[in-house]
Amino acid sequence: MTEGAGAAYHLRELAVARDPTSPAHRLPVIGAADRAILDIGCGAGQTLIAAELGPDRTAIGLDVDHDALALGRTLTSAVEFAAGRAEELPFAAERFDLVVSRVALPYADIPRAAAEMARVLRPGGRCWLLLHPPSFAWRALADSVTHGRIRNAVYQLYLLANGLALELLGRQFAYPLNRARFESVQTGRGMRRTLERAGFEG
Repeated sequence: MTEGAGAAYHLRELAVARDPTSPAHRLPVIGAADRAILDIGCGAGQTLIAAELGPDRTAIGLDVDHDALALGRTLTSAVEFAAGRAEELPFAAERFDLVVSRVALPYADIPRAAAEMARVLRPGGRCWLLLHPPSFAWRALADSVTHGRIRNAVYQLYLLANGLALELLGRQFAYPLNRARFESVQTGRGMRRTLERAGFEG
């Protein structure tokens, strides 16, 4: 994705986040007790910007994409942006009341990321996650097979196998052709188990 295309994508996502009539619109419920909020995989801060948080709250967006973070800084001064990964959050323990992540954890080593979320949340803190269900990979697999995209079909099988490993074994495996890359699909039951192992209470 080029820099211009990346900016256009994030601006489209911001428009969706601000439009409650959009089928893709999803925002976390932020309560009065949620004074410090972290968005993992924030992009340009779409979720936090659309939430319209007041100046009495601390809102921090984290992403690995430096161009997205730079764009976010031009869009709002109400959000602090930081570079980092979900598996190694650059924050002190018990820093946040709410951790949100909108379709970023599927691209992470989820057990490590869950442990980090538990570490930075204060006692009684919450997390809000949007994930990729298995149907996400099954649809892509069917499309890849139909159009003869064998490499992508193999990758979708990896996503499904990794999701199964997460659910049954509580762990994931790096992509064999890129050991730094993790991706998977998730079920509600598998994620609940993963979060419980990380220290979250049901």
